[in-house]
Amino acid sequence: MIYITGDTHREFYKLHDVEKNKDNMLIILGDVGINYYLDERDKKLKEQLNSYNIKLFCIQGNHEERPENISTYKEIDMFGEKVFIEEEYPNLIFAKNGELYDIDNKKVLVIGGAYSVDKNYRIIYGYPWFKDEQLNKEEMDNILNKYKGQYIDIVLSHTCPLKYEPTEVFMKCIDQSDVDKSMEKFLDRVEESINYDKWYCGHYHTEKQIDKLEFMFGRIKVFNKDELYPKYDRNGYEIIRDAYSQDEVMRKDIFCPKCNSKNILIQKGDGHRINGVDFIAVICHDCKKVYGFNDVKYKPNCPKEL
Repeated sequence: MIYITGDTHREFYKLHDVEKNKDNMLIILGDVGINYYLDERDKKLKEQLNSYNIKLFCIQGNHEERPENISTYKEIDMFGEKVFIEEEYPNLIFAKNGELYDIDNKKVLVIGGAYSVDKNYRIIYGYPWFKDEQLNKEEMDNILNKYKGQYIDIVLSHTCPLKYEPTEVFMKCIDQSDVDKSMEKFLDRVEESINYDKWYCGHYHTEKQIDKLEFMFGRIKVFNKDELYPKYDRNGYEIIRDAYSQDEVMRKDIFCPKCNSKNILIQKGDGHRINGVDFIAVICHDCKKVYGFNDVKYKPNCPKEL
């Protein structure tokens, strides 16, 4: 089984939900966070992740060092192209930008990198910032020249083409005229020059689909399928995400919005991640389903829990 998700930023709680065996793999769409501090803290995290019986296929984001800039990474052949691996952590795989991989019998193009809108803040206050966070002009030109006019099944990138920027999640404190959009403009050109079936990206900490492009963050999907994972909770109840609003369910006389049963439970979320009421779902023991709420007010940069 191959899974896919958005940015992790050193938080890997979602690994508890996926089936772990040596043949399974989780694709992470950048800002993985395992090449962030470049010291013993990274080593400790890598040791923990490598002990899990699952491969992580990582795209380079903007809040991490490129593997090619770290001496312990070596290029090896995998999925028909080159990847970066450290010998100590063979389950942690970094894709090479611009490679066209054979994954799940699909042609998969990987394009990592993005601009950090908090670059100046990071530099001033001593937080990690990486000068090679974006592709350079030579790398961009090579990708454009190599794939122009080609058919590609799936594109995996960290940021998105400019035409698809989710402006509704832009940080209000950031002046967009100061943001370097060269990666997004480049991806616009890629998107216009190739034929493709699906495009996945992360970076924006949001989840939505527009045309053939899908933004991912906290939730996990089965790769190349429009199927969220897991489909069932630990009690074997089917999860119906974004089914109802809190207002539809949280009345004085609470009942299942589907079958009107009162044989229900209200599922609470992590209140530290949620503003206001921290109820995330109603569990109906007669329907045998978990009905997720579509209007939970998560705090900025906090992924959905269901």
